[in-house]
Amino acid sequence: MVLLDGLYIVFNMAQSFMVWYVFTVILFLLRIQDAHAHYVYGVDHDLQARARAGLEAERFTYQTNARQIKRKLGRLKTHQPKEMVGCSAHPENHKRNYLSIKPGSNDAPCRIKPDRPCPPSKYRTPSGACNNVRHPVWGARGAPFLKLLPSAYSDDMRSSLTIQKTLHVNYSREIGKGVLFASSLISNLTTSVASPRQSVGNHVLPTPTKAVSTLINHLRLSPEAHEGLTSLSGVWSELILRDISSTVHPSSKQNVCCSGKMKHPECYEIRDEQTGTCVEYLRSVPSLTVHRCNFDTREQMNGASSYLDGSHIYGSTDEQLHRVRTYSQGKVDISGCEACNNTEDKTLGMMYSALLNEHNRIADELARANEHWDDTKLFLEARRLVVAQIQHVTLNEYVPSILGEGARTDRELMPVAAGFYNGYSSSNVGGTYDAVALAALRALTSLRKHAVDDATCLEDHIQNFEDLKHFMHPRHVSLLESVYSQVEDIDLLLGGILETPRNGATVGPTFECLLKRQFVKMRNSDRFWYENDIPPSGMTPAQLAEIRKITLAGILCANTKIERIQPKAFIQQDPYLNAKINCDQHSVLDIAPWREEPLPEPAKEVTIGSKSGVIPEFVPELSPSLIAAAVKKAEADLIERKQLEYNSWLQQRIADPKSPAGTAASFSKANRDALLLANSSIMYELATNEILNGIHGLRRRKRQIFDTTDNVLGFPNNDFSDLLQNVDISGFLSQKKPTNHDEVECPVDDSPCDPTSPYRTLSGHCNNLRNPNLGKSLTTFARLLPPVYEDGVSKPRSTSVTGIPLPNPRVISTVIHPDISNLHNRYTLMVMQFAQFLDHDLTMTPIHKGFAESIPSCRSCDSPRTVHPECHPFPVPPGDHYYPTVNVTSGARMCFPSMRSLPGQQHLGPREQINQNTGFLDASVIYGENTCICNILRGFNGRMNSTQNPHRGGKDLLPQSPTHPECKAKSGYCFIGGDGRASEQPALTVMHTMWIREHNRIVESLRQLNPHWDGEKLFQQSRRIISAMLQHITYNEFLPRILGWNAVTLYGLKLLPQGYYKEYSPTCNPSVLTEFATAAYRIGHSLLRPHLPRMDRNYQNMEPSILLRDGFFDPDMLYQKSMMDEMTRGLIATPMETLDQFITGEVTNHLFEIRGIPYSGVDLIALNIHRARDHGIPSYNNYRALCNLKRATTFEDLSREMAPEVIARMKRIYASVDDIDLFPGGMSERPLQGGLVGPTFACIIAIQFRQSRKCDRFWYETDDPNIRFTEHQLAEIRKSTLSKVMCENMDEHNEMQRAAFDLPSNFLNPRVPCSSMPQIDLSAWRETRHGCQITQCASLRITDCNQLLREASREAILRDDVCTAQCGFVLAATEPTSRLQFTTPNSFPGFAQHRNSLRSVPTPVSFNGFKLPDLSQFIG
Repeated sequence: MVLLDGLYIVFNMAQSFMVWYVFTVILFLLRIQDAHAHYVYGVDHDLQARARAGLEAERFTYQTNARQIKRKLGRLKTHQPKEMVGCSAHPENHKRNYLSIKPGSNDAPCRIKPDRPCPPSKYRTPSGACNNVRHPVWGARGAPFLKLLPSAYSDDMRSSLTIQKTLHVNYSREIGKGVLFASSLISNLTTSVASPRQSVGNHVLPTPTKAVSTLINHLRLSPEAHEGLTSLSGVWSELILRDISSTVHPSSKQNVCCSGKMKHPECYEIRDEQTGTCVEYLRSVPSLTVHRCNFDTREQMNGASSYLDGSHIYGSTDEQLHRVRTYSQGKVDISGCEACNNTEDKTLGMMYSALLNEHNRIADELARANEHWDDTKLFLEARRLVVAQIQHVTLNEYVPSILGEGARTDRELMPVAAGFYNGYSSSNVGGTYDAVALAALRALTSLRKHAVDDATCLEDHIQNFEDLKHFMHPRHVSLLESVYSQVEDIDLLLGGILETPRNGATVGPTFECLLKRQFVKMRNSDRFWYENDIPPSGMTPAQLAEIRKITLAGILCANTKIERIQPKAFIQQDPYLNAKINCDQHSVLDIAPWREEPLPEPAKEVTIGSKSGVIPEFVPELSPSLIAAAVKKAEADLIERKQLEYNSWLQQRIADPKSPAGTAASFSKANRDALLLANSSIMYELATNEILNGIHGLRRRKRQIFDTTDNVLGFPNNDFSDLLQNVDISGFLSQKKPTNHDEVECPVDDSPCDPTSPYRTLSGHCNNLRNPNLGKSLTTFARLLPPVYEDGVSKPRSTSVTGIPLPNPRVISTVIHPDISNLHNRYTLMVMQFAQFLDHDLTMTPIHKGFAESIPSCRSCDSPRTVHPECHPFPVPPGDHYYPTVNVTSGARMCFPSMRSLPGQQHLGPREQINQNTGFLDASVIYGENTCICNILRGFNGRMNSTQNPHRGGKDLLPQSPTHPECKAKSGYCFIGGDGRASEQPALTVMHTMWIREHNRIVESLRQLNPHWDGEKLFQQSRRIISAMLQHITYNEFLPRILGWNAVTLYGLKLLPQGYYKEYSPTCNPSVLTEFATAAYRIGHSLLRPHLPRMDRNYQNMEPSILLRDGFFDPDMLYQKSMMDEMTRGLIATPMETLDQFITGEVTNHLFEIRGIPYSGVDLIALNIHRARDHGIPSYNNYRALCNLKRATTFEDLSREMAPEVIARMKRIYASVDDIDLFPGGMSERPLQGGLVGPTFACIIAIQFRQSRKCDRFWYETDDPNIRFTEHQLAEIRKSTLSKVMCENMDEHNEMQRAAFDLPSNFLNPRVPCSSMPQIDLSAWRETRHGCQITQCASLRITDCNQLLREASREAILRDDVCTAQCGFVLAATEPTSRLQFTTPNSFPGFAQHRNSLRSVPTPVSFNGFKLPDLSQFIG
């Protein structure tokens, strides 16, 4: 103040205004220079030079501008016209003419010299220098923060806002004196070219303490947990914030700002208006610009590297890096990590310690794998891998959790599924935005405690406070209006926090925009980004594949004492897909791809289930006379059976196809080929029974009890079945084959196999080249355990181990499976519907027919001897709560009708049932299991046949059939599909329709891309893509929800994020397991609801919903306008029933019931139990032992897997724990963590889908060069989701959640526009007439830069980032040297690229010793 008083005295005494002006400026600049000399003393030594240069640039700008103003003021004084005395009416002219002063706009030469390119290096520098070889300082420590908007300093000389206002207010009034104008101008000039922001109006901004305290007092903030995120998201936010930003503040003496004495020019203390307290604050240190030629406005220094490079963990200087290194085996000393041992922030320290432990773990493994590596290379390589993991976790897990749809729909933020990222350019300026460092990321760190955006990023400009109500709650807008006078004054941090998050994001639209831009810049400006393919720092595809497997959960598991953690560490755990699982189920980085020594020879695969060749102890001799006698007796028995069939047909003891029994039969309708197969099979069966159990049989016994579980995943065997299956009795059988066309449904596919064809056969023939019939349609089911038929051959299991009859299936159904509704709180009805659709792709168990393909009426209890020998009814038990025991009309005993499954074994031995579908997950449910069905469904030019929708704008429907015997539609038409049950119920028909539409959509897209393709190729390629999509959705979305991640991981069902599947085995059996088909996969019956819901486009329920019993084989309702869409929305927005032992009465009492005829329905659950006994399925206890659960000796031994009340009900009806049927036993188990089924059913289902992948030569991930998709095509298929298939093929596109199996959730699963979902880019299938033009690009690795200079021009090399990264320094060496104003030394010149002549080949997984895991430990 003394100095300023002196200045005013000098002014009053001065004879010349110019003398006063120059004198004032000189004194003030001297004062600034002296203050700034002390100001940078507390700054790190390596940053002081840049800080001083920044301050010097400011001072130089002041002097330059002062000289310009002096000249203009001189002209003003000399040439001022007289009429200007009252010029307030025209102030704009004055401003425009005399004060258009712009710093750095003069024509002075550029004062910042260009940087010289850096030499290529495989490894980062600690400071981030030389990341960009053309601009080494960009993004490096000490470079300035980036700005998204021009600076809003109160004295910003570019806008001259304050000066213009001063002139307008003061000059017109005091122009003759010039005193106030000059003093105001000098004040603005001499304070700083970067004075802190002030209000845009004539009032002052609220103090920070006032703004914050008002916010806290009115909002009454409480520490509530975020609905979806864990505190780890806040910790990771802090990690990123500290890694890419650090504002630099000088460490100075206390009370330099609040003492009341002459303040430091950089003071910006915080004063509380109410209490009068003052908080010391020195402004952050500026830096020299690196982005412009001359100084413009102040730019704050970033004391951290702006790249996500782990610099806050390892250190951003050589000195800090030195402190953490042990210089032994590439390891780090965690005690040398300052942040790890910070007692004020233990959580972040724990995270840093875990990452450094990961460094040491990797260094250990690298040292063992590469003994020739020295300490430096081990350290740098381990650091490189840790940083890559940090980047992958951030991009793959953190960003989607924070930004929600903002990350999932932005291509620049989506991780590359396969191949490399190609968005890097050396012209992208690296750096951290100040708005992100000081507001957006800083707000997210509050998630560490509990959950918590200026409209610069919004498309609509905010004009007033009312406009803010589009982005935040009105109460919050009112609060801001009470604190700030104008909407332009709102501080970014407070405004951003108060915005309402959207689209599943954690932040509002402004912070979302800022963070998106930061993360995109973090990726596209980093030469060392882990997905790049820029030599010499890029990773190989195998190395990148390993990095992509990493999750934060896996890192924490491997490096902390955590034993269990959910897969998505940033998302709160739940009982489903994000349930906590054991740490050994999480992936850790495998350093095999970094091995530089030859691998040992891969172990040869040993297949489970192959016959051991051990000769059974008892091998009875089968004489020709015994065989001849058995065959003769079998022929006689077969004739007798056929006579009974014919007589019952004559007596019309047949069922109407539209009756409940006929409808039930339509679910298992055998085609003619299956019936022909069954005829010969019954012959074998009868002969077997005579050989074993006849009067002169070798061995008579009632049943077989199998305690062995050695034959896992193979064909069933025992001493007799092995012996009999190898006996050739063809010489004793008639050789007549059917030749009549009426006897042959479809020609048998026995053509030679073509191993080079990329297309499956429809029947599954030739999938296995060694055994072409394996998995083919019309072959028998496989078994996990040998059958337990009552007579050892074919008679259904019916006797308890105690000798008494097994309980009635209806009793089991009513006691164990009552109708109790328990809606699921996470999963939709689409889980049920997809499960049924998938089942119809894998299994179709046909049943017997009568004479002339009639449906024998098996409702009467004596029907096995009066109607058909394969009738297998069971009585209504006495006292049933719904069904009467006796028919009130006839007085006859009431029985539930049932017909046995068709046998299909073509050899002597126990009965084995036919699977009419293929055993492969091959989309046969869409295309049919043989060429005859497919030809009916196929249209022209590659399309599938369809029915035109009767409503304008409606998409095509399934093809119709007027000859559907069981069709109940009034129109007389039912829809047909690849599976004969397509019209069974409306929701299933909807699913069929969507996939037919998807096929035709793909056909038309491929036709546009490849107009030279004919209809056959369009059809086959589209079918191939559809099959792959179905496989991907099943394993990627469906199975994890059914089984949980523990079972998915233990059974090898996890899909590869990229690359090819290499574990196909031609010696494993792909046939569907009979235990899967008859029990374990009938879990969907528990998910059913009595009604099928409908919803409008706003997802509001519509009435009436469809009663399940009214929809069987009656699809007429689907012709109504928008019905397809309404049912689709209902399926994906309505909760399913919980998967448990409770089943809706719609299927236990009213299945296929005829309206108006009481008790005409059947019990589906009782039929399930009855069917399993028909197939000779052993008891539940045997499968417990098979799946490594404890074999129960008493009912109490079930207490780990079942609830006490369930065990009590079991004891009521079963005489022994060894009698429990597989279906009720498996359904009654507690579910696994994160899954829907218990351990026994999880075991059976997992085995089935393990085989479906391992035994399928055409599996979509296969590496077979004749069959496989290209990597680009495979990456596109991996984008497939069920939501996209549904959404794309609805009549009207609408919003839908991304996960169709999960109920919508505002944060975890928000509804989004269909267009924002990932879509398969079919351009990957584009080819020319000369063949496919898709190429797999490889990096250009330059070994001789001088040779490159001889072959290419300097300009061409500099235009190419890959070339510049490797040879830019050579070009610089040929140029005249020039001094750089600021450089950062590079202490890591890097290593020459090591060339490995051997390609790493992973050792195939061996099935030798594979043991089914005990899943009971994972019961929830």
